[in-house]
Amino acid sequence: MAFLWLRLPKKRMVLASIIALSICGLQMIQLLKPIPAGNSPYTRWLSIDPFSFLPIIFFILLPLIASIPAGTLLKNDVDSGLFAKVKLQSPLQRVMWSYIGIAFLTGFAIITLALLLNLAFYFTVLPNIKPDNLLNSNILLINQNTMLVSLYYAHPLLHAAISILFASTWAGLFSVFVTVTAIWIKNAFVAMSLGLVAQIVVLMLNSFIKLPNSVSYSPADFLHEMSPTVNVNLAVTSIVTLLMLIYCIVFSQIGVKHLVP
Repeated sequence: MAFLWLRLPKKRMVLASIIALSICGLQMIQLLKPIPAGNSPYTRWLSIDPFSFLPIIFFILLPLIASIPAGTLLKNDVDSGLFAKVKLQSPLQRVMWSYIGIAFLTGFAIITLALLLNLAFYFTVLPNIKPDNLLNSNILLINQNTMLVSLYYAHPLLHAAISILFASTWAGLFSVFVTVTAIWIKNAFVAMSLGLVAQIVVLMLNSFIKLPNSVSYSPADFLHEMSPTVNVNLAVTSIVTLLMLIYCIVFSQIGVKHLVP
């Protein structure tokens, strides 16, 4: 299904990249101000920055940014009749998974690129030194707001890499979420915004329906390397990730049946 890559709207790819890179770029403006000694890329890059509101904006908008390139590609092709022609030439399951694969990879790539460039830039201006729990106590990175804290202090670059990989994986899942849900939505803009709507709904539910110890089950919180305002937990995060994965798989199969004439 290589031809589907040619179907990707180039303008949407550029738009998603511009939004993601703009937020990351604006977050780096803090470097114009004096930064206390002892700071490093590991204490200032976007996913861990506790002194700016821009990381919060980035991770709230992450579902929308990830879905712009290919989240509604399947819906558009179903509406235009192109999907009906494609499935005559290949097995329906293969066609469906091709759309899902493109949606996942584009969402994954956009967020990976933005976060990698942001982290890499900080290495050009700040010293590559390991964070210290006493020297960097001002960022308040502790077990309650950060997963795998011991790994962060022992191998901060590996911890940052895992954070980027996890956030990018969720970006891909959000794009797939939109892909498998949008075929039931008539309005194209509403369809593209499904991931963002789900993000906001879960974020609001998290404020009213609290887990023990106020642990967040919202991706807008646990996708940060260090959660800015609430507690996070590896077990809760893993369960929510698994539920999202199950939703995408189940609804992809329901979508296959829905698209069978």
